[in-house]
Amino acid sequence: MSEAVKTVERPYTLRTLNATDIAPMAKVISKIGIDEFTKCFGSENVLKIIRTGNKESMSDMAGLQVVLEMVNIITSHIPDCDKEIFALLAQVSGLKVDVIKAFDLPTITRMVIDFVKKEEFKDFIGVVSELFN
Repeated sequence: MSEAVKTVERPYTLRTLNATDIAPMAKVISKIGIDEFTKCFGSENVLKIIRTGNKESMSDMAGLQVVLEMVNIITSHIPDCDKEIFALLAQVSGLKVDVIKAFDLPTITRMVIDFVKKEEFKDFIGVVSELFN
Protein backbone atom coordinates (compact mmCIF):
# COMPACT_ATOMS: atom_id res chain seq x y z
CA MET A 1 0.00 0.00 0.00
CA SER A 2 1.64 3.21 -1.14
CA GLU A 3 0.80 6.76 -0.25
CA ALA A 4 0.72 9.57 -2.77
CA VAL A 5 3.82 11.74 -2.75
CA LYS A 6 3.12 15.04 -1.03
CA THR A 7 3.52 18.12 -3.21
CA VAL A 8 6.13 20.32 -1.57
CA GLU A 9 5.34 24.02 -1.43
CA ARG A 10 8.14 26.42 -2.22
CA PRO A 11 7.97 29.31 0.26
CA TYR A 12 11.14 30.68 -1.32
CA THR A 13 12.59 31.78 -4.62
CA LEU A 14 16.23 31.40 -5.56
CA ARG A 15 17.83 34.25 -7.46
CA THR A 16 20.36 33.78 -10.23
CA LEU A 17 23.73 32.82 -8.79
CA ASN A 18 26.57 35.29 -9.35
CA ALA A 19 30.15 36.07 -8.34
CA THR A 20 29.12 36.95 -4.78
CA ASP A 21 28.09 33.32 -4.28
CA ILE A 22 31.50 31.83 -5.07
CA ALA A 23 32.96 32.24 -1.57
CA PRO A 24 29.98 30.70 0.27
CA MET A 25 29.81 27.83 -2.24
CA ALA A 26 33.56 27.30 -1.85
CA LYS A 27 33.14 27.08 1.93
CA VAL A 28 30.50 24.38 1.59
CA ILE A 29 32.44 22.48 -1.07
CA SER A 30 35.68 22.65 0.92
CA LYS A 31 33.96 21.14 3.97
CA ILE A 32 32.36 18.43 1.84
CA GLY A 33 35.47 17.89 -0.24
CA ILE A 34 35.71 18.76 -3.92
CA ASP A 35 36.70 15.17 -4.67
CA GLU A 36 33.25 14.08 -3.46
CA PHE A 37 31.64 16.20 -6.19
CA THR A 38 34.04 15.18 -8.93
CA LYS A 39 33.30 11.51 -8.17
CA CYS A 40 29.68 12.17 -9.23
CA PHE A 41 30.71 12.67 -12.85
CA GLY A 42 32.56 9.38 -13.04
CA SER A 43 30.38 7.29 -10.76
CA GLU A 44 29.50 3.76 -11.81
CA ASN A 45 25.82 4.74 -12.11
CA VAL A 46 26.59 7.64 -14.46
CA LEU A 47 28.99 5.55 -16.54
CA LYS A 48 26.40 2.76 -16.77
CA ILE A 49 23.80 5.23 -18.06
CA ILE A 50 26.26 6.53 -20.63
CA ARG A 51 27.20 3.01 -21.76
CA THR A 52 23.67 1.63 -21.99
CA GLY A 53 21.46 4.65 -22.69
CA ASN A 54 20.32 5.83 -26.07
CA LYS A 55 21.82 9.10 -27.25
CA GLU A 56 18.58 11.08 -26.87
CA SER A 57 17.92 10.24 -23.23
CA MET A 58 21.51 9.58 -22.15
CA SER A 59 22.44 13.20 -21.39
CA ASP A 60 19.28 13.90 -19.38
CA MET A 61 19.52 10.63 -17.44
CA ALA A 62 23.22 11.08 -16.70
CA GLY A 63 22.61 14.70 -15.65
CA LEU A 64 19.80 13.63 -13.33
CA GLN A 65 22.02 10.94 -11.82
CA VAL A 66 24.78 13.50 -11.18
CA VAL A 67 22.28 15.87 -9.51
CA LEU A 68 20.92 13.06 -7.33
CA GLU A 69 24.43 12.06 -6.29
CA MET A 70 25.28 15.70 -5.48
CA VAL A 71 22.13 16.05 -3.37
CA ASN A 72 23.08 12.84 -1.57
CA ILE A 73 26.59 14.19 -0.91
CA ILE A 74 25.27 17.51 0.36
CA THR A 75 22.64 15.97 2.62
CA SER A 76 25.11 13.47 4.05
CA HIS A 77 27.50 16.31 4.91
CA ILE A 78 24.96 18.75 6.37
CA PRO A 79 26.24 18.10 9.91
CA ASP A 80 29.74 19.11 8.75
CA CYS A 81 28.70 22.39 7.16
CA ASP A 82 25.14 23.21 8.20
CA LYS A 83 25.96 26.83 9.09
CA GLU A 84 27.51 27.40 5.68
CA ILE A 85 24.63 25.70 3.84
CA PHE A 86 21.98 27.71 5.68
CA ALA A 87 23.94 30.94 5.13
CA LEU A 88 24.27 30.22 1.40
CA LEU A 89 20.58 29.35 1.03
CA ALA A 90 19.67 32.52 2.94
CA GLN A 91 21.92 34.59 0.68
CA VAL A 92 20.38 33.28 -2.54
CA SER A 93 16.79 33.29 -1.30
CA GLY A 94 16.74 36.56 0.62
CA LEU A 95 15.29 34.75 3.65
CA LYS A 96 16.72 34.78 7.14
CA VAL A 97 18.64 31.70 8.30
CA ASP A 98 16.12 31.12 11.12
CA VAL A 99 13.26 31.03 8.61
CA ILE A 100 15.06 28.40 6.52
CA LYS A 101 15.94 26.35 9.62
CA ALA A 102 12.23 26.27 10.48
CA PHE A 103 11.27 24.66 7.15
CA ASP A 104 9.93 21.14 7.38
CA LEU A 105 12.06 18.33 5.96
CA PRO A 106 10.39 18.12 2.54
CA THR A 107 10.72 21.89 2.04
CA ILE A 108 14.40 22.15 2.98
CA THR A 109 15.17 19.07 0.89
CA ARG A 110 13.34 20.61 -2.08
CA MET A 111 15.29 23.86 -1.55
CA VAL A 112 18.64 22.03 -1.62
CA ILE A 113 17.59 20.13 -4.75
CA ASP A 114 16.41 23.33 -6.43
CA PHE A 115 19.76 24.96 -5.62
CA VAL A 116 21.83 22.06 -6.95
CA LYS A 117 19.71 21.92 -10.13
CA LYS A 118 20.31 25.60 -10.92
CA GLU A 119 22.12 25.94 -14.24
CA GLU A 120 24.61 28.38 -12.71
CA PHE A 121 25.54 25.84 -10.02
CA LYS A 122 25.95 23.05 -12.57
CA ASP A 123 28.09 25.37 -14.71
CA PHE A 124 30.20 26.31 -11.68
CA ILE A 125 30.80 22.66 -10.77
CA GLY A 126 31.61 21.87 -14.40
CA VAL A 127 34.21 24.60 -14.62
CA VAL A 128 35.76 23.71 -11.26
CA SER A 129 35.93 20.04 -12.26
CA GLU A 130 38.15 21.07 -15.22
CA LEU A 131 40.92 21.50 -12.65
CA PHE A 132 41.00 17.72 -12.28
CA ASN A 133 41.11 16.80 -15.99
